[in-house]
Amino acid sequence: MTERTCTKTGLHLVAAGGQTAFRVAKDRYGALSARPNDHVGPRPVGFDPDVGDARGRYDTIGSTLYLAEARRCAYAEVLNGFRAERAQIARTAQFIGMTVDEYIEAVIAEAKANGVDVPWAISVDWQLERSIYEIRLPRQGWWVRIDHPDTLKALEELASVTAGAMGEVTMLTATEVTGPDRDLTTLLAHVIKRQMLGDGHEPLGIVYPSRTLTGIC
Repeated sequence: MTERTCTKTGLHLVAAGGQTAFRVAKDRYGALSARPNDHVGPRPVGFDPDVGDARGRYDTIGSTLYLAEARRCAYAEVLNGFRAERAQIARTAQFIGMTVDEYIEAVIAEAKANGVDVPWAISVDWQLERSIYEIRLPRQGWWVRIDHPDTLKALEELASVTAGAMGEVTMLTATEVTGPDRDLTTLLAHVIKRQMLGDGHEPLGIVYPSRTLTGIC
């Protein structure tokens, strides 16, 4: 895979090659559906802090598609919510004075008695509503590799001219650009999207490692 650093922006680029990517999506919306987003950076004043941030890590203005290089990676990404619920088991069990096994057994018994799935289960309805789609990526153009030292350096300079883009962050590392802080990562994605590369074209998007370590997104 050809890589180079853009002489104009300083961003590190990965050449498009018509690869096949994968995405799990609801069938009623289709393979290329994505929830529109109208805000990047810190959420507006007055935003309810009790409402979770529904933005994807690199959502820009408009609709942002998230794709994976392999089926396993695509599934791992969308199942993170179930993993998070399962990860709470040990903490909850400890809080109420039960062992993990005792707590799991009690939850399963209660779920069966009420005719519902256990909280961490991947329900049949969830599965039947979705398919995994194969999507052919562009054969020409460049993706920005966000986890590269050249990109980190370039983003520090590019983001510094965007009011509030860096917030309290003075230096970018892999922790910041691939982390969970949507206030920062959505703004960085917005900054990248607005760049014109040395060849006169806009970047296709961002390449980054899956947080599940199962592949590239």
